[in-house]
Amino acid sequence: MEETQAPTEVQAQATTEAVPAGAAPHAPHETFLGLDSYAWVGLAFLCFVLLLWRLGAFKAIGGALDAQAEKVKSDLAEAASLKAEAEAMKARAAADAVEAATTAKAMLANAEVEAARIVKQAGVDAEAAITRRTKLAEDRIAAEARAAEAELRTRAADITVKAATALLAERSAKGELAELTDAAIAGLNRR
Repeated sequence: MEETQAPTEVQAQATTEAVPAGAAPHAPHETFLGLDSYAWVGLAFLCFVLLLWRLGAFKAIGGALDAQAEKVKSDLAEAASLKAEAEAMKARAAADAVEAATTAKAMLANAEVEAARIVKQAGVDAEAAITRRTKLAEDRIAAEARAAEAELRTRAADITVKAATALLAERSAKGELAELTDAAIAGLNRR
């Protein structure tokens, strides 16, 4: 079963006086001396502004704004000079970097030339040392050969003297030496 309710009187009146959303209902404002509350607020604001003007507040506010503007201008000028100085430093650093790179290249080239000279000189010195040591070795070998030859001659002379002594001793024992001695002494008298 469905029950239908009849609209009440309050509901009917609300539907006829519907106010669009967001719109304020127009209610009568109270007035004083023929001015409503909006007019009194406007009049009070105008009096406040006139009072500030009369007391010189606008000049003070203008002066403060001018001082702030001057401070901003000086800060901007200082920032511009700092920027110019930084750019100059950057340019100097770039020039120094280029100069350092050029110097490094020159030093590298000089080092390569010096290294080539040292290697060449080391080759010449090594060849001279090899030649000198070879000559020294040849001289030592020649000296050793001469010493060995002299030693051989000495030994040969010793062996010859010993052999001659032994031969003379053998012939002297046989009596053959007396004839030779007499002949040698006779030969000395003739001279």
